[in-house]
Amino acid sequence: MSFESFEDAFLFYKKEANTKVQDGDRKTSKTSKRDGCKAMVCAREARGGGRVFFTRIVFEHNHKLNPTPSMTKCMRAHKVEDPSVMNLVDTMHASQVPHPNVMRVLRSVAGGVENLHLTERDVQNRRAAHVREERMDDIPKLLAFFRECKANNPQFFYEFQLDDKNVVKNVFWSHASQQGDYGDYSSVVTFDTTYRTNQYSMPLAMFVGFNNKLQNVFGQALLRDERADTFEWLFKQFRACMGGKDPITYHRYCRWHVTDKFRNELNQLNTQHPRLSETLTSIINHPLRPIEFEQAWAAMLDKYEVHESKVLMKLYDERNMWVGAYFKEIFCGTMTSTQRSESVNSTVKHGYCDNSTAIHEFAKSFLELSAHNKEKEAEEEFNSQAPVIASTFYGYDNQLSRVYSRAVYKVFVSRLKSSTAFRVRPDPDKAGYYLVKHTRPPTDFPWLCHEFWVKAVVNEEIPEESEFNCECMRIEHTGMFCPHLLCVLTNLQVAHIPSRYIPKRYTRNAREATPFDRHDKVYVGPSGDTKASRMLELLPDCMLLTLSYINGLMISYILLDYWQGVAKCKELLRQALQVVDQIPHDLGPPNAALGVAHDLDPPAAASRVPAGQNHVVSASAPQSLAQKGAVQRGWRVLISRPHTSKDRKEKNCKRCCKRCNKSGHNITTCGREAPPPKRPRGRPVGSGTRKRKGSYESDDTQDDLASEMEDDETE
Repeated sequence: MSFESFEDAFLFYKKEANTKVQDGDRKTSKTSKRDGCKAMVCAREARGGGRVFFTRIVFEHNHKLNPTPSMTKCMRAHKVEDPSVMNLVDTMHASQVPHPNVMRVLRSVAGGVENLHLTERDVQNRRAAHVREERMDDIPKLLAFFRECKANNPQFFYEFQLDDKNVVKNVFWSHASQQGDYGDYSSVVTFDTTYRTNQYSMPLAMFVGFNNKLQNVFGQALLRDERADTFEWLFKQFRACMGGKDPITYHRYCRWHVTDKFRNELNQLNTQHPRLSETLTSIINHPLRPIEFEQAWAAMLDKYEVHESKVLMKLYDERNMWVGAYFKEIFCGTMTSTQRSESVNSTVKHGYCDNSTAIHEFAKSFLELSAHNKEKEAEEEFNSQAPVIASTFYGYDNQLSRVYSRAVYKVFVSRLKSSTAFRVRPDPDKAGYYLVKHTRPPTDFPWLCHEFWVKAVVNEEIPEESEFNCECMRIEHTGMFCPHLLCVLTNLQVAHIPSRYIPKRYTRNAREATPFDRHDKVYVGPSGDTKASRMLELLPDCMLLTLSYINGLMISYILLDYWQGVAKCKELLRQALQVVDQIPHDLGPPNAALGVAHDLDPPAAASRVPAGQNHVVSASAPQSLAQKGAVQRGWRVLISRPHTSKDRKEKNCKRCCKRCNKSGHNITTCGREAPPPKRPRGRPVGSGTRKRKGSYESDDTQDDLASEMEDDETE
């Protein structure tokens, strides 16, 4: 029996060994290190080159063979790493698919766990190797990704700040689509930081707003610290990125951060006074006017007798900065706190990255998140082309159903439904004023206001001059109608809403044209990517052929014999692989599929190159940072605990040979002769369990002691 190469001979040996359920490993001149098994196969190449043939075969084993295939696949020689399967595994790992789901997919593809030639440990090792590979040269990979984004769209902006060693300290970037959205929806922006999004524990800072689909992100940054100079640098870069357009800023405190700052003190109060925390939460969230908040606060102090609490005094003294009832006149849209930022943070953490993600992978994941949001927006715009059926026959409802976006109109419908719980009574003394009262006021909070004065002056001749206002000021605060005002509009049968009460950001035509291309990627070919376009071209036919082979639906007129047909199909696939490798890449013109041209002039594009890009950036990784506060582990509190391997003290853990103490080999491959065996540790056999001191000394030592004792007696 002969073969074309040694590899073919070894593959045949492994296949036969797998049927015999034995380990088909390559043997050296030495016998087995475990039990001295003589089973072997020797192969030799013919003289003058050519085919390979077996010269010696030994079948006898001196040990028990592994009985089941599930044990055989644990042997290294029988583990088959199919490139297509490994590519699928790498794709799932890059997509943050959990390990149990990866194994479930592999078992399904292989047709059962018995047909899978990989163990769970092999897949876990593959993931670990992928993580190690991605962590290598993290900063150069990040800069290469930014340069690629800059080449795809010159409007892409990135800037980094270096320390005294030219190591990246802070980095900020914003895509063209985010800058375009900022130009349309910059009236409301929140800023927040979060943690545990990358392997260096660098805080993620995000500028978050919302569009007519009620979600958006304007820019993001990774910071080394949260000092004032760091934030100053970040805000300057954000302003430069957005063309010098500053958002209208109102300094207010986030409610969650205010209460979280005094968490321990509030927990102690709640322990002493049960249900205090629930009452405090309702007082913070429910009041619509300052007078309601003050009445509710006084009632809480009287009920629980906590007038002397210093924590509650501090919270009450700064109520103007964090209680929503005190800044209702400020337009905040639907963002009265950083809750929307925290929602984006949760999406990033649970779907795109974790605390072991490299920075360049994190930046790519953020681009994927942006592309996912744009895909949802495109679907929403497509659905918005069809007219929305109004929920009622009211004139203003019909108007708003045609103006509002679908997402905003859903919120409006819920408010309109809530308005049916109120009744209207006109003020006999003032024309145009109405008292709106709840029909069934809840009894949980007696301080809660159930009556609101609404001003509604309707001009039927000039509808644009009509005037509407409510005491709750929700329309000034969020830009959307409150149930109280909708109840009055329904009672007055208003047919038209003035345009000044409909913010443009909530309409379908909120987006304006920009002098640059909003797309973040270069669209090449049908799918925008060479690798993806090749897969889309070849995958359907390959899957059809594979499914036909699996289901036994091979075309009968090709070959009558089934196995000959299978062999010919395999040969055709091998030939197809050779042809595919020779196909050149489909580069194509940029944005050819969309027909979008860059309107940005070359001088303007060149002027947007950040100054920091001209500096020499060190390839060293950023410094790993400990998170804020203490880390809980059981009942112990570990402060300043290192979170990554780089945070710990560096150890010299180079592996060396135990015989010669040199690196590069181990004791089995060491060329130095083994030293003679040492005397075994412990007492000699038969020496007893307990002896007096000196009983194991040598005979010469005992003779010396005896002579010394004789000298002492003589003296």
